[in-house]
Order: sequence, then C-alpha cells, then structure tokens
Amino acid sequence: MSRPILFYDGDCGFCSSAVQFILDHETSESFLFAPLQGELAAQELPGVLVKDLNTVVVKHQNVIYTKSQAIFFVARYLKKPYHFMHFGKYIPKAFSNQLYDIVAKNRYSLSKVSKTCKIPSENERKRFIH
Repeated sequence: MSRPILFYDGDCGFCSSAVQFILDHETSESFLFAPLQGELAAQELPGVLVKDLNTVVVKHQNVIYTKSQAIFFVARYLKKPYHFMHFGKYIPKAFSNQLYDIVAKNRYSLSKVSKTCKIPSENERKRFIH
C-alpha cells in the first residue's frame, strides 16, 4: 500500500478522537486507519507492537514509526498550524517519547466521555481497515 496506515487502539476514546482530529485536519486523504486489535495489524506489524496498545503506529513504505515519531510523521500531512508539529522530529527521541508515554499512560482519563459520536461519512468509512 502506498498510503500510510495509522494503527491505533480501537477501544480507546482518546485514540479514536485523535483519528477524528486527523480526519478533520489533514490536507488530503492521505491515511488509512486500522485498529491494533484487527487482522491487518496482526499481518503487517511485529507481534510486540500489536500487544502494546499504548503506542500509535504508522507504517509507510515498509517503515514503521511509533510513539512520538509516529505523531511527527502524521503532522506532516496536517493543515497549518498543526503541520509545524512535524519539526518535533528534531527533538531528542528519548525526551519526546517520554512525553508521549505520559500522555499514553493517562489517555483514558484524558478522553472526554461524550454522549454523541460523529458518524463518519461514506468516504471516511472507506479509509478504515479491520
């Protein structure tokens, strides 16, 4: 697949909100989305990444990005001002991943409990792979 695939924890409200944020702010329809718990993740990713639901994973052209590096990769495809987050790739990985781990550890408490959920358009639904 030539399009990057973003693998995320499909059972996490914070992660689902992040996917929705990408859908709302990307410059073009660049990404495909798949849950880490799905068949595609089991086929495309090393087992250790499928078991670790605390990290977002992006696979593009057989290169795998995780944690903060995945976030910085995604940022390249977002509209301004979010696009500028991709410069975070120049921050030492140990530091940026430490910040990522703090957010990931607290993601369930950070997610808003909402009584409504945006229903993806037909075109958006085509970009989700299980």
